[in-house]
Amino acid sequence: MKWLISFLFILAQCQTDPDMIPEQHTIRAKVGEKFTIELPGSIATGYSWALANPVDSQFVHLESQTHQESEKTTDGKSGMDVFVFKTLKQGKTTLDFVYRRPFNKQIPADAKRESYTVQID
Repeated sequence: MKWLISFLFILAQCQTDPDMIPEQHTIRAKVGEKFTIELPGSIATGYSWALANPVDSQFVHLESQTHQESEKTTDGKSGMDVFVFKTLKQGKTTLDFVYRRPFNKQIPADAKRESYTVQID
């Protein structure tokens, strides 16, 4: 019984830990417009932002994905992971990102995540 209580306590902590809950953002754009999502990252750590799932290609197209180093850095490699998208069709879609090491096949359960709802008018 004690193990069950411990398990439930740990589970409750995971569900309320702010680092494990994706940030929610909303982007509004018109059909045919481009928009940019910039996420802070440090390439020197081996981590970078990536799409957690493929984009819904009926609504948006990923135009480019780059890393821009900051002009002022303490480690020489911090900056922004920059994603440029183009809207294709009126509607709503979600873009989910995860901060991970690209060479790791498994995404850790505690990986930092960001989520963007894109409303296309």
